[in-house]
Amino acid sequence: MKIKLKQYPGNRLNNTVITVLTILLLFIALTVAVVSGTLDAWDATFLEWVRRLDHPSLMVLARVSYFTGEAEVAVFIVIAGLGFLCWKRYWQEAQVLAISALGVLILIDQILKPWFARIRPAPGLIDVHGKSYPSGHVSGNLMLYLYFSYLIAFHFPKWGTFFYILSTILVALMGWSSLYLNIHWVTDLIGGVCVAYLGFLFCITLLKSISKKYRKF
Repeated sequence: MKIKLKQYPGNRLNNTVITVLTILLLFIALTVAVVSGTLDAWDATFLEWVRRLDHPSLMVLARVSYFTGEAEVAVFIVIAGLGFLCWKRYWQEAQVLAISALGVLILIDQILKPWFARIRPAPGLIDVHGKSYPSGHVSGNLMLYLYFSYLIAFHFPKWGTFFYILSTILVALMGWSSLYLNIHWVTDLIGGVCVAYLGFLFCITLLKSISKKYRKF
């Protein structure tokens, strides 16, 4: 199925452009500070503060929360989501999901992380490889859950707020767990949130461009 792009109201497009530029500028400013090492001391202090709360039950929660954000789990959710959308014949929604999920994976793992090459905190409490900035856990999962929440809010308005809040809580736990397990700096998470929101805005912009029913939502 070919994607046919269509225009939608200019005022909404302008608001989206302003939001994208604001988040992009924030990400650029953060990245400059990270690369220059300006925030290293703050990162170390914040991480030390998080890890002071040492308790066996918190360790279990951290391991479980981090696991829920692993690539294998995210891939399963994407495949399940694609299957459901195709089963319901939501072809355009499925196309956007496939494009955005693949896009954010390539952007984070193949472009941004190798480019910035930031070293993770050491020693990590679990075995994690690769660079740390920006956080793939936060960026990929938050974008994915926000997109699902958007679709749910469109089709079931009464449940929209609940799923947006639930998505935020789940990803916040993933972010906290990566700090608690000493495998990410807090600025990695902030950078991941910026990428996630840019990805989410791309999702809904693309969806509104190819499906007129979403343009007034």
